[in-house]
Amino acid sequence: MKLSKTLLTAIVEKTGTGFSAYIKEMDGVIAVGDSLAELKNSLNESLFHHLDYLNETEGSELSTDDYTIDYHIDLQQFFDYFKVINKSAFAESYLHINKSLFRQYTKGITSLSDKKLKKISTGLHQLAHELDDISLIS
Repeated sequence: MKLSKTLLTAIVEKTGTGFSAYIKEMDGVIAVGDSLAELKNSLNESLFHHLDYLNETEGSELSTDDYTIDYHIDLQQFFDYFKVINKSAFAESYLHINKSLFRQYTKGITSLSDKKLKKISTGLHQLAHELDDISLIS
């Protein structure tokens, strides 16, 4: 029994009609989708078929349960897609950085350090975690 899962990196790119992605560590595992949810389903299906092929041709016993996919999308594309997130309020409340500078980051005008990008990613995960714990009532 395998205790840990292998981490795969999915590189996500915004297209004119939706999204495309590929698994960095596995040649030929690609997908497209109109939304991020559809893209994730399509990529999981592509991974399933790739592993099925490897199982048949190499005698492997691989399963999608053996893998975790970590999705990577660039900051500008992320905020282009999630327009509902108020950039100024997010910068102020979760990042404690200058709102104007943050807008420059999200438009690709000003370059980001790895440290600043990690801080933004952590802020987004914090927001998602807070929302995950909330149920609305009337």
